[in-house]
Amino acid sequence: MDRQNDSLIAAFAVTLYEERQKAGLTQEELAERADVSARFISFLETGRRQPSLSTLHALSKGLRISMQDLVAEIERNHDTDSVGPKAASD
Repeated sequence: MDRQNDSLIAAFAVTLYEERQKAGLTQEELAERADVSARFISFLETGRRQPSLSTLHALSKGLRISMQDLVAEIERNHDTDSVGPKAASD
């Protein structure tokens, strides 16, 4: 079974970028808070990588929002097809 879902990956990328911007964080600052590299944050925001559940948890903590709220935003972006090339690295 192919579990690749490009629109969901894109929705995650856009959501991470938007939530990071709302939090007023650079990629480097979020990376430090989430204990990952800034390059990995860039890869997530451009859809080149997908997060594990552990990473999703660390990102939500770094953004200071609940995983539930982060996933709800991802779902909103996915369901409304509001994804696009907005995600960009700093």
